[in-house]
Amino acid sequence: MKSMINSSLPFRAVVLGATVFLGLGSLAVAEGPKSSAPVTTAKPDASRSTVDSTPTNTSASFGDWVLRCQRLGNGAETLHVCEVAQQIRAQDQQNPLAELAIGRLKKTDPLVLTVLLPVNVTFSNSPSFSADGKDSDPLDLGWRKCLPGGCFADAPLKDDVLQRWRAQSSNGRLTWKDASGRDFAIGVSSNGLAQALDAFSKEP
Repeated sequence: MKSMINSSLPFRAVVLGATVFLGLGSLAVAEGPKSSAPVTTAKPDASRSTVDSTPTNTSASFGDWVLRCQRLGNGAETLHVCEVAQQIRAQDQQNPLAELAIGRLKKTDPLVLTVLLPVNVTFSNSPSFSADGKDSDPLDLGWRKCLPGGCFADAPLKDDVLQRWRAQSSNGRLTWKDASGRDFAIGVSSNGLAQALDAFSKEP
């Protein structure tokens, strides 16, 4: 199956285990026709909360990977959650075919690899990911849940596995079976992964 990498912003927001698909989205503002009428300045609304100078969402691209962060909660309960993610699109499709993310909710939590796949999958076989694109020592992921937008599987990442992935120059491979038992395999680019993980490690 031919596929191409697209590192645009994610298409949904779901917290699963220790990885967050943030779903940053975008905000488009349409400007209406200009009017010659006098401009009236609105008075400040005292009931509105003060806008924090710290951005709620941030993202940075590193090759085919994106580091995205989100600030959750307020005050002492605030969490700064980040992940390194990649979306994969089929050559003739607009919607992502799959998404991978490496992240955690808290700095003290272990890193987790989470993949998001179409709902047309079989649960008798779990998906697996191979960093070098071969069948040697693949990482088997466990199914967690399905939502209308896709099915999630994840697995914890040990330090030695992550170090091997960082040094990998060839493309990885994500494999799974659809609901009819057909095998699917798509390439996962390693371009920018090490740099994105370095930036991830510096986040608070």
